[in-house]
Amino acid sequence: MKVCMFSLNECNSNFNTVRRLTRTLAAAGHDVRVIAYLTGRVDRYEESDGARIFRVTLYPVDPEMLRPVLLLAMLPYKSALRVCGFIVALLSRLVRKLPGLRPAKSPPVISGAKEGGETGRGGAPASARVVIYNPLSGVYRLFSRLERRIYWRCYRMARYLLLLLPYIYLAYLFYYWRSFRLARKEPADVYHANDLVTMPVAWLCSRLTGGKLVYDSHELWLDRPRLRKRSRLNRFIVHRIESFFIHHTDANIIAGESSSKALSERYNIGPPIVIMNVPYYHPFERSTVFRDKLGISAEERIILYMGKISWGRGIESGIQSLKHLSQVSCVVFGSGLDSYVAELKVFIEDKGLADRVYFFGEVPFDEVTRHAMSADIGLVLHQNIGLNYYYVSPNKLFECMAAGLPVVGSNFPDLKKYIEGYNLGVTCDPESPKDIAEAIDYILSDETRYNEMRKNALEAAKVFNWENESKKLVALYDGLGQKSNV
Repeated sequence: MKVCMFSLNECNSNFNTVRRLTRTLAAAGHDVRVIAYLTGRVDRYEESDGARIFRVTLYPVDPEMLRPVLLLAMLPYKSALRVCGFIVALLSRLVRKLPGLRPAKSPPVISGAKEGGETGRGGAPASARVVIYNPLSGVYRLFSRLERRIYWRCYRMARYLLLLLPYIYLAYLFYYWRSFRLARKEPADVYHANDLVTMPVAWLCSRLTGGKLVYDSHELWLDRPRLRKRSRLNRFIVHRIESFFIHHTDANIIAGESSSKALSERYNIGPPIVIMNVPYYHPFERSTVFRDKLGISAEERIILYMGKISWGRGIESGIQSLKHLSQVSCVVFGSGLDSYVAELKVFIEDKGLADRVYFFGEVPFDEVTRHAMSADIGLVLHQNIGLNYYYVSPNKLFECMAAGLPVVGSNFPDLKKYIEGYNLGVTCDPESPKDIAEAIDYILSDETRYNEMRKNALEAAKVFNWENESKKLVALYDGLGQKSNV
């Protein structure tokens, strides 16, 4: 069958979520195309992992190029502030000259004046001067103090409401239009949407061509952590959009059992097929790549965070646990937004842990497990900031299994099922550095216990690997092919 996948990502060699799917479907004999978006780091067209990858431009214009336009739009507001300030200052001076204004409570003696001798302006003795009370002076000082702060707050609000917010949705529309034009040139039998943001174009293509529609949710989209919390209106709109599309699919996929149950109950549909985001199986080979490249001594034990460097994943708590441990270092393995990584490095400096925390950039997904084999313990410390993280079954957990790493994870339902059920680590409170440190010490303090957990992790990796999970994907597409032939 011809398969057209949509992914609102650049789909580079590090993006395992789509790459594994394309590799599996291509190996099963399907003709796979991926429509992703173009950045300066990747080419417009690529053939990789048995698939053809097309990339379209996401933004019509760089948002920063529109900054001068916004500044011009803010000029009237800024001018109004200046006029108000001028009027207040003028009134303040006029009122100061009015007679009969009451003096201050205790007329001060001017510093440096001689008793009975010197006179002030108008012939009055210096010691007799009074401070005239001006009812507008306090207003003027307050206005001057707040003017700049108010202006920049309004500027940021206007920038978001007038420029960034419409521009974000405009970028979606550009992706949908360009993806649709590209997809219709070669009609497919199955349209595979990765995440809710690509569902509109996948649904439209499937309706116009009669192709099957697959919704690969990966996670609970409505409960994904966001820097800006969803408003009630936003949540209602997204809920209605997902409800509409999910009732018009031929198959739904998600990456966790609890998430599948939650999605089924939320929209009153059959449980989505669970295809976990797990790595390929690699026979265990002890590595020293972190020690060699980062200069970590053999006496130091290495705790490893790997994956996207972002908030809500317990990175800060894991790093702070080092204060309660000796001869333990932490490696942060992955990439994230430059702004967040910079804040994280400042946080590490403030805690005095700069000499015990190391950053290691991203590598192609096929090499992640081999790099992780050079650590001693894996951290999976998602915080309870939403249902999506509470029910999480993250890729990094299974990568720790494949690398033979005992795991310290959050005490959430699905994580406990794997970590404690297979006795490959310890769960704890992900927001308590002391609790995390105790869990790490519990594993490292007993060599027999540590080796047993390592062995259990490697045994679990023989079950939770892509070689096994991919069979579900192949079976799903075989079923879709049979429906198409009926």
